[in-house]
Amino acid sequence: MTTGNNGPLVVILSGQADQGVLSKGAAKSGFSVQCVGTSKELADALSKEPWGLVHNMRSFDARQNYLLQQRLARNQKLTSIVRFILSAEISTPALALVSDCAVRQVFSLSSCLGGNLGEQLSVLQKTDTTRSDAQRMVHNQRIIQTNNPTKDYISAVNEAYQSFPHDPIIRLEYAITRLHSGDANEAGLIAKRILQVESHNVRAMNLLAQVQLTAGNIDGSLKILEVANKICPSNPDRLSLIGDVHLKKGDTEAAKKAFLEALDVYPATKDARENLLKIPLDASEVEKTVHLLRDVLSEKDRAALLNKAAIQAVNSQQFDAAIRIYGYALQHLREDDLKGSVFYNLGLAYKKMGDVTSALVNFRECLRLSPKHPTVRDHLNEIEGRKVS
Repeated sequence: MTTGNNGPLVVILSGQADQGVLSKGAAKSGFSVQCVGTSKELADALSKEPWGLVHNMRSFDARQNYLLQQRLARNQKLTSIVRFILSAEISTPALALVSDCAVRQVFSLSSCLGGNLGEQLSVLQKTDTTRSDAQRMVHNQRIIQTNNPTKDYISAVNEAYQSFPHDPIIRLEYAITRLHSGDANEAGLIAKRILQVESHNVRAMNLLAQVQLTAGNIDGSLKILEVANKICPSNPDRLSLIGDVHLKKGDTEAAKKAFLEALDVYPATKDARENLLKIPLDASEVEKTVHLLRDVLSEKDRAALLNKAAIQAVNSQQFDAAIRIYGYALQHLREDDLKGSVFYNLGLAYKKMGDVTSALVNFRECLRLSPKHPTVRDHLNEIEGRKVS
């Protein structure tokens, strides 16, 4: 369903039952409207670079709602799109989602079904036009700049803070940059002040947890993060931080669980990916990790991950797991040299198991795929008792 007004385009993601009245309410205020109900339709609509996206959360289950907003917030191409959510009630979880995912505003669904969606959008549109370039940059990019802010972003935060120190979003981003610069005390004080006013602000909770972790209060940090995660689940940065805390506590199983959850939401979560690859993984965890990172890791990186995990399994005498991992690798690698290395390592695993016949088969396959492999001939010579040319 699309209206033909000449005003800014607003995409409404909603079930069909609500689309008509929501579309009519937005169009009444001059907005051009496109209603969508599926992820494919949403992707096509967002490619038109609309001014706004209205997400009717009643139409989807809770996990879908959280995952959608977390992923949209981290899409560099969509930072200029103003996002709104419609909730059955202005609840703590809804307000938390707003702060967690750079959503512009949560509206009461019943109010919008009464026909005033367009009026509310118009008010916020006019408000947003009064922002400075620095303020607009901070509001739009704050999620993707969380962990590794650029110099331009830091400059924008400092400039905006000088002019708008009472803007709660600007103030929180300023506190986050203070933590990055090493001033954890000021960062923590600002986070606490924000939470006194906005107890739902899980982004401020993230910052306070990082401050606690910097101070060595591991248990205090984890407690804050668990509260935030309960209010607003599926934030990959928070899940990654939870994994970091568990690692510091020595609980690798809990850390792996958190890192894998983070990557399931957003595979490009760098800290989760790097830390997960430092932990010994069993065969099923390796396969899940490679699947989650299929669009992030290069083929060479996938081979390195699988090889590392298989070697760990061999060294732990878990030969069946190693063989399973190597078999999985062969299904997902295309380059002959990489596959040759897998066959070589399979040969080593079988050799350690005492299965000389299988070792020989795999060493020969390695030689076929990688004729210049530096040591495969030595193993073949040893097994066959003759010179292999």
